[in-house]
Amino acid sequence: MITTIIFDCFGVLLGNTYKQRLAALEQHDPKKAEELRAVNHASDKGILSRQESAAYMAELLDVEPEELLAEQDAGEVQNAELLAFIATLKGKYKLGLLSNISGRDRLGIRFEPGQLDALFHTVVASGNEGYVKPEPEIYELTATRLGAEPSECVMIDDIAEFCDGARAVGMQAIQFLNTEQCIADLKALLDKN
Repeated sequence: MITTIIFDCFGVLLGNTYKQRLAALEQHDPKKAEELRAVNHASDKGILSRQESAAYMAELLDVEPEELLAEQDAGEVQNAELLAFIATLKGKYKLGLLSNISGRDRLGIRFEPGQLDALFHTVVASGNEGYVKPEPEIYELTATRLGAEPSECVMIDDIAEFCDGARAVGMQAIQFLNTEQCIADLKALLDKN
């Protein structure tokens, strides 16, 4: 029985310009795309600061770091429809946010003050924990903080590999393709409970 719903942030609750840049780079320079992934991974684990990762990424993409940071900030538009839907789930389910990001503070600045705490029972940022999706420890840690067994959880993420990581620890998972599909798939799964 599903008692707990865990949401990813970038590409689900917020737009994700990194993912768009990565997809474009994979088309014409897979080696550089791999390097870009490695830099992003180091940032998500808290090894590199935002400024350091922006400098490395900008060099790989042949843009100025300030341009890259401005593009990221402008592209991180909130998914108001999904956030409103999440608010309707609050009293019925345990809700978590699990994001590969350097720290909770980096998530907090992307939302209104108190918004994350109002929506979610726990917020887990990979950089604070030393694990990143799809490592099993980060999913298990999130479930534990929510007082749930992995089998009681569903993970919503836009990256198939991260959905697979959730399934590997016993969670169910829904890959986010768009808001309408995500809400419909989640409602269908919850209706089976």
